[in-house]
Amino acid sequence: MKLFNPQKNSAISQSYLKLSGGLLLFGLLLTGVIMICSAVVSYRETIETAIRQNCDALVSNIKEVYHSPADMPSTQILRLVRTAEMEYNYTMFVYDETGKELYPGNSGENNILTPAVRSYLSRDDFIQIGYYTSDAQEAQICCAIRFYLEAENSDVSQYYLAAVSNAGMVQEYSMMLTRNLILCLLVVTLIFMFLFHLGADRLDHQLDEITKTANQYAEGEFSARVDLPEQANLYSLGCTLNRMAEFIEQNETTRRNFVANVSHELRTPMTTIAGFADGILDGTIPPAQHKKYLKIITEEIHRLKTLVQSMLNLTKFEAGEMQIRLSEVNIAELLIRTVLMFEKRITDKHVDVEGLEDAAMKLRADEDLMSQVLYNLIENAVKFVNQGGVISFQLYTEDKTAHICIKNTGEGLADDELPRIFDRFYKTDTSRSEDKTGLGLGLSISRKIVHLHQGHIIVKSVKGEYTSFEVQIPTNLSNE
Repeated sequence: MKLFNPQKNSAISQSYLKLSGGLLLFGLLLTGVIMICSAVVSYRETIETAIRQNCDALVSNIKEVYHSPADMPSTQILRLVRTAEMEYNYTMFVYDETGKELYPGNSGENNILTPAVRSYLSRDDFIQIGYYTSDAQEAQICCAIRFYLEAENSDVSQYYLAAVSNAGMVQEYSMMLTRNLILCLLVVTLIFMFLFHLGADRLDHQLDEITKTANQYAEGEFSARVDLPEQANLYSLGCTLNRMAEFIEQNETTRRNFVANVSHELRTPMTTIAGFADGILDGTIPPAQHKKYLKIITEEIHRLKTLVQSMLNLTKFEAGEMQIRLSEVNIAELLIRTVLMFEKRITDKHVDVEGLEDAAMKLRADEDLMSQVLYNLIENAVKFVNQGGVISFQLYTEDKTAHICIKNTGEGLADDELPRIFDRFYKTDTSRSEDKTGLGLGLSISRKIVHLHQGHIIVKSVKGEYTSFEVQIPTNLSNE
């Protein structure tokens, strides 16, 4: 038999953790890239907003000293432009409406106010990153705006203002964030590697425990249990395996008990038959006693026949091969006929029978099978009713369900016996001493028949007082 390989379990757990770790790192990387892009865009927008505001501030200052087109250019406005350059660390350019630069500086030639930019400025402010001056060594941020100046004679003139700033700060900011992201990923990777080995060891231990127990199950040792702490990842799986083992172990115990009980039930009558038959053949039993012992042999043969037939019926019930043939059955009459079969035994024990005087009930059921159920329950009541006790019957219908109740006074059942009363071949300690001929199959078969009628059978008992069985069957059964 091929057993589970612990090394394969270790490989599975490591693959699982590696996949989880890879997905985690990918998620962190993707999140970091998105955050960096968002931060850079936000930082760039902040710088662009600041440049635009500074340009607007300079235009406001120019408007305060402007009187006529003759003031463009003028020393006073030139001073304002140079002061703004020093204050904001920009290179500032002022152009007239034709695109002519009014205040040339030390930046050399520039290609800011191109026809395309002037066309763009007719719709909105221009702000972009590029190379705009001849001496530019790094990328620059250029903000160009169009503004109007009104002279004292109300003449309005159009001008352009451009501010150029080094864009290296944006790139530096982007690089700083990238470096931080890489550093964070390295730290996270190291932490994950540590947790990976720790988690893999724990998961391997859990898988090894489950594998060891599963191998024991494979070898037929169903008493083994998976022992994992509640906080373990595979605790639920371990509990499931334990429940499965308990179920299999219970079934195995039931199977062994079934074989032992069948062997015992078959051996007893066969031993009796063989012993008496040998005694008749070898002359040990005198001819005058032959009829007596042949009668005993016949009874034991009938007992064997009943046992085999009961086992066959039980097998059919469990295999779903037993079919019911529904017809209208007079339950009250069936009860009375069945009770009359035990008239002598009831009389010998001086038992009172109650509840049959006004009993009335009809329902759709299989008459033969229901007759077997009632026979088994009444036989059980007659066996265990106390001397001078009472067997009572109650028939009634409630919520489209027929209730058939059979109750006997007597020793009753203990609480630990009730759950097993319908098990095959189960006999209580009391029944083993009082019931020498019973097979322990009657109640099990009765429950199968009731279930076949889509009903239930309920047992209630108080130790030392009574035992009652209640059969509940729907009144609207059909052949479909």
